[in-house]
Amino acid sequence: MMQGTNIALTEYREQDGLDFTLWQWDPTIMSGLSEDIYHPFQVKDWEEMFADTQSNENFAFVIRRQADDQAVGFITLSDVKVKNRNGELGLAIYDPESRGKGYAKEALQLMLAFCFDHIGLHKVRLSVHSFNKPAIALYEKIGFILEGTNRESIFHEGQWYPQYDYGLLQKEWRTLKEAQQL
Repeated sequence: MMQGTNIALTEYREQDGLDFTLWQWDPTIMSGLSEDIYHPFQVKDWEEMFADTQSNENFAFVIRRQADDQAVGFITLSDVKVKNRNGELGLAIYDPESRGKGYAKEALQLMLAFCFDHIGLHKVRLSVHSFNKPAIALYEKIGFILEGTNRESIFHEGQWYPQYDYGLLQKEWRTLKEAQQL
């Protein structure tokens, strides 16, 4: 378990799959995910996502509020490339009442420490829909740099939008951390 001030990154627990299965229908969540989620996840699908604990390519953690140990979302590191020492982050705060409370920022800080300090990655990347303004603001505040734009790649509410690709290097993260900005 990785502990922050208000949240912890933990293992998957039996009740989490039911919570995630119910929360997946929130339109805010559905519109922000990179994947097409028109194939609804069942509890067993969530269990499988978190089950591969021996993989060195994929890591998944449940984000829990420390105050009541309630799952509020998840954060993943996937597609880890050992030779090139990079991987891709994914993050969702599923619980609608837990959004806007700093849990995503804290989860990102814990996960970046895991990525850069524990497993020694050189770079972490992520993708975000251009209309997900709160996520973009958070990623840029953390220090992620816009590296590319995939034009007209996301169809949302009758319009095409770009998807942005962001990256953060270990040395950039360390500089920000030393300056006490993280």
